[in-house]
Amino acid sequence: MNTLKKTYDVVVVGGGPGGIPAAIAAARRGAKVLLVEKNGYLGGNLAIGLPLLGYLDKNGIQVTGGFAQELVDTLMERNACYGHSRCPMHNSVTLYNHEEFKLVAFEKCLDAGVEILLHTEVVDVEVENGAIKNLILFGKGFRIEVESKIIIDATGDGDVGFLAGARFQKGQKGTGVLQPPTLMFTLGNVNLEKFHQFITDDPDQMVLWDNSEIGSDYNPEHIQSTQNHVFVGLRKMFSELRAKGELPVDRDTFIYINSLIPGEVNVNSTRHLNVDGSNVFDLTRAEIEGHFQIPKLVDTLKKHAPGFEDCYITRIFPTIGIRETRRFSGIKELTEDRIVAGDIPEDTVALGSYIIDIHDGNGAGTIIKRLEKAYGIPYGCLVSKDIRNLMFSGRCISMDAVVLSSARVMPTCMAIGEAAGVGASVAVNKDINAADVDSLEVAKILRDNGAILNYS
Repeated sequence: MNTLKKTYDVVVVGGGPGGIPAAIAAARRGAKVLLVEKNGYLGGNLAIGLPLLGYLDKNGIQVTGGFAQELVDTLMERNACYGHSRCPMHNSVTLYNHEEFKLVAFEKCLDAGVEILLHTEVVDVEVENGAIKNLILFGKGFRIEVESKIIIDATGDGDVGFLAGARFQKGQKGTGVLQPPTLMFTLGNVNLEKFHQFITDDPDQMVLWDNSEIGSDYNPEHIQSTQNHVFVGLRKMFSELRAKGELPVDRDTFIYINSLIPGEVNVNSTRHLNVDGSNVFDLTRAEIEGHFQIPKLVDTLKKHAPGFEDCYITRIFPTIGIRETRRFSGIKELTEDRIVAGDIPEDTVALGSYIIDIHDGNGAGTIIKRLEKAYGIPYGCLVSKDIRNLMFSGRCISMDAVVLSSARVMPTCMAIGEAAGVGASVAVNKDINAADVDSLEVAKILRDNGAILNYS
């Protein structure tokens, strides 16, 4: 086996929503950056068919800017994005062309001077005196020992932190139950005009758990008013089918995400219970279960959902979508009471405002709670409490499980990633630990680059 040794200022592990902005932000400020990605493309969930939810808050105020908005602007310039539309349930929906995004991701990383290494994973971490001395990477015939001043774990599951022995938590408080994963898929030849007429004629199909939390204007009229929509409904139909033993999934609602391609929708309606997405055996079981759930669900839609009679599967997503796994201990932790209060502390480096959205890992339901205003994510939530040159980005930062249900959406993860990249660059330029970086300096740099950190 070939063994290489490399040295960088910043290594970002994971090229998804939390990793791309981190790498670009650090590189744009002069750091020598390596971005490590296990797939053959960049983007993670950004690249496979999900919508961008939560650029706007409940009141229609934009809370995410910076690189995340730069990405949307670039896609809109290429006629590959509809921009932001308000949504009475999800606050806002932003649909875009995921294949065009893959090109944009490569372009922006390379333009910033980021070195990209695809088809590569971290297989070991050498820790010495409370810091990561080496990352051990493996990719197609090469073992690569990498030394870096700062490492940003943007793997989603916190794989680097786990290998380094950093402390973490998993699951809901008191139960440890994790939100379930979903294997999504795409349907073609869907007659949405017919389906929309069906829900108009039977509006009870859009009565959900508590419309006072969701917004009474989340209704058939809203769904028909914009291409930028995510449909959540058919609770009435699913309840009737479950009572007859004819529902093949543990869900109480059907979710589709509209597409830029006419007659095509991305379906988010499989569910796999008692799965830990950071356990390879659970993950394998869920991937296989998902592939068998999908055709059964499609047959059910063909039989019972007007407009879906002639639909067919055009694509099963390349990997199952994980909502929740590890959350690592940081020098600060963001808790439910702070986000419900809309607290924006002085050391805020990103804002969030997406709904509290907890999918039941033991059953069919979902808990939804809309937040009245945005909340701040402190810099300390991104900095490991245990490993002095390790930072986190995305859904594995230091927060409780309820906060994760809101902060896990991709625009928020991109804002967190940009903040992590800026913080890492400051640490490198001043030759200090990540924990010693002045959060106010990070915030100023972020604002200068278009990030939104103030809210009123």
